[in-house]
Amino acid sequence: MRLLEQTAAAGPQWWDILAAFAPIGTLAAAVVAAIVGLNTIRQRSYADRRAEFWRRTEWALEATVHPDPQMQTMGTMVLASLAKSELIASDEELRLLDAVWVDPIAEAEAAGLDEELGGEEDPGDTE
Repeated sequence: MRLLEQTAAAGPQWWDILAAFAPIGTLAAAVVAAIVGLNTIRQRSYADRRAEFWRRTEWALEATVHPDPQMQTMGTMVLASLAKSELIASDEELRLLDAVWVDPIAEAEAAGLDEELGGEEDPGDTE
């Protein structure tokens, strides 16, 4: 008993001090885990949105060369909308879209091929 009284009178031991900080350590670990988890969810969401962006871009590009002029018009409109998206990560990707979409359309319009691109048609023309 006397040893226990001497130890108590000497003050707290190092493990007692360390044990007092355990809740703070647990809280810090939980905060770090939450930050990492939220960052992972955010990155995954962005990656999923980009994958969907490119799936839509592929559909729109295929639609622009479809035999149906209405489908071509829809594909062109979707591409115009996608070109303004914040999901385009770099200027290189925008140049890629321009190369496969804007440049050929501009060249076709300059060559007078508007009708084939679903452009202005004669309203009285019924085929």
